[in-house]
Amino acid sequence: MTDEREITLTINGTERTLEVEPRRLLVHAIREDLDMTGTHIGCDTGNCGACTVLRDGEPIKSCLMFATQADGSEIMTVEGMEDLPESDGELHPLQEGFHEEHGLQCGYCTPGMLMAGKALLDENPDPDEAEIREAISGNLCRCTGYQNIVKSIEYAADELAAQPATDGGTAAVEPGSSADVAANAPGTTGDADGPTAADDADGSDQFDGYDTEGGFSCGVENCCGGPSTDAEHHGDNA
Repeated sequence: MTDEREITLTINGTERTLEVEPRRLLVHAIREDLDMTGTHIGCDTGNCGACTVLRDGEPIKSCLMFATQADGSEIMTVEGMEDLPESDGELHPLQEGFHEEHGLQCGYCTPGMLMAGKALLDENPDPDEAEIREAISGNLCRCTGYQNIVKSIEYAADELAAQPATDGGTAAVEPGSSADVAANAPGTTGDADGPTAADDADGSDQFDGYDTEGGFSCGVENCCGGPSTDAEHHGDNA
């Protein structure tokens, strides 16, 4: 007689129902029952963080939780990153950052690092180096290449800050942050704060818009299709 229990997990946006033994660890349910092997098993004792996933948006070590404890939860694994809106059907900026900044070494810790980085940037879009190191402190890199991992997360933060917001505006930028300073520096075109008198005054008013597969978009819904100048273009079909 088996003592299995039915649980339901929403994995990367898809609801899945499983029959698991009460002692089944979440990481084994993900890897073996759902065949999603992007989540790695390292120490099996919660020390290395290779098995980190997001449960209801919070990073957890899935080797320390029974699958039954996660019943009804939303779980995100590394496989779900490319489906996020900010990925635009390609690599997520975090994945791209690990590629561009050589954050990948042997790669075993990478899925856990990515999920820890995702949780950090969801909560703090513009972390400094100390905050990044604190956020990944529960994830061990056996190759000890932490500097490039930190750079990878910084790369992703910059890329995400530069993306247009999903509501048609631009991504929120923390006043005074490095992204805010860079976006509003004299001579910057297409500032994150949209057309301003200051842009016109400093001679940087030519706004070429965002490249949307060869087309023009100011990031405003029902954009008139410009291009125009920063001072003139208001995205209101005028």
